[in-house]
Amino acid sequence: MNTIVRQAALGWVGWLLAAGGGLVVRGHDTGGAHEHGPEAKPLPFVVDATGPVKLTGPKVKRFDQPVSGQGYWAFSPVVGAMPVPVEALPVLKGAHGTLIVDPTRDVVYWGLQDVGWVGFSNRLMSSWVLEQDEVFKKGNLHGADILARRGKAPLVAAADNAQGEVYVSDTSFSKAEVVKVPKGGPYADGKGYAPTDVAFEGEKTLWVTDGYGKAYFMSADVSPLQFRGDFHGGKHMSQTPHGITFDSASGTLLISARPEAQVHRWSLKSRKMMEVHGLPAGSTVCDVDVWGNYVLAACLDGPKGTPGPLYVIDQKRKVVVSTIKPKEELGYTHAQHLHDACWYVTGTGANRSVYILFTSWNPGGIGALKLVNAE
Repeated sequence: MNTIVRQAALGWVGWLLAAGGGLVVRGHDTGGAHEHGPEAKPLPFVVDATGPVKLTGPKVKRFDQPVSGQGYWAFSPVVGAMPVPVEALPVLKGAHGTLIVDPTRDVVYWGLQDVGWVGFSNRLMSSWVLEQDEVFKKGNLHGADILARRGKAPLVAAADNAQGEVYVSDTSFSKAEVVKVPKGGPYADGKGYAPTDVAFEGEKTLWVTDGYGKAYFMSADVSPLQFRGDFHGGKHMSQTPHGITFDSASGTLLISARPEAQVHRWSLKSRKMMEVHGLPAGSTVCDVDVWGNYVLAACLDGPKGTPGPLYVIDQKRKVVVSTIKPKEELGYTHAQHLHDACWYVTGTGANRSVYILFTSWNPGGIGALKLVNAE
């Protein structure tokens, strides 16, 4: 892959602050110490000239339409995409949820507080509020994951921080299994638990991170849904381990340490932290999504309190290859704080198209961006 290397605009001071775990207090975050594990390493910035999908069609001129991102990784808004159903509009401002993609049906699901699951199809142009188990409508589907299964409907897991529960269902959403606060260990008192995200490690194991509670992450059996009694992390690792993502290629969990502006990689085999990557100081990272070598990181805030950016990270080379700014450069006025984002890749071969879907908080909203052949 051809690259043009340049130093991040923040300079090495900003990177070193991120690597050292400088805290930016936001919302539910509080200051504190850090785990004595691997030293955080700042991710340098690199501009890519090429990427995993061949870009076709005429060049897009950056001044003719909104474009954000550097080099190959440039994105523009998808006009008319992801319309919010009329019945969900009254609660849109308070959105504080998540996005998952079902590639088997080409459907995207959005967890919307006090509404439940909203579906998008027809290449993101159609939407509806799903018929679903009442448990999904009562709290907040804060973080979720989806797992395809051979011959069966995909599994979906969701963490509800408001109700203090985790749900597992299939994509009919008609019946959910529910598990509440873990038993024993740091949760022996039954208090201080507010899960924020989940990640499937295959059909039998689910990982849950307690980002808004005591800050541990833990495993659970998928069926019957129950915690196994192991607890990892805690506030010495991160004050708010907001997101958790399974990377099947490396057999690791990626944990988004929000106030520290870090992404931790934890080995499922050794049960130890392998490495810690620092984003630019102040980038309060909420969650990451993995597509091959590329990690998409959504941030509540950017450096120096700027609107939340999206970072595209090449995890193989351990570099940031693009910074995308939906509010500042693409006209999404609601995108002050990005809460979750995911890859949405359609088509095959030369006909593949790459999208980034994101949802914001305070104010709440949703948007879709498409990778374009930009000058």
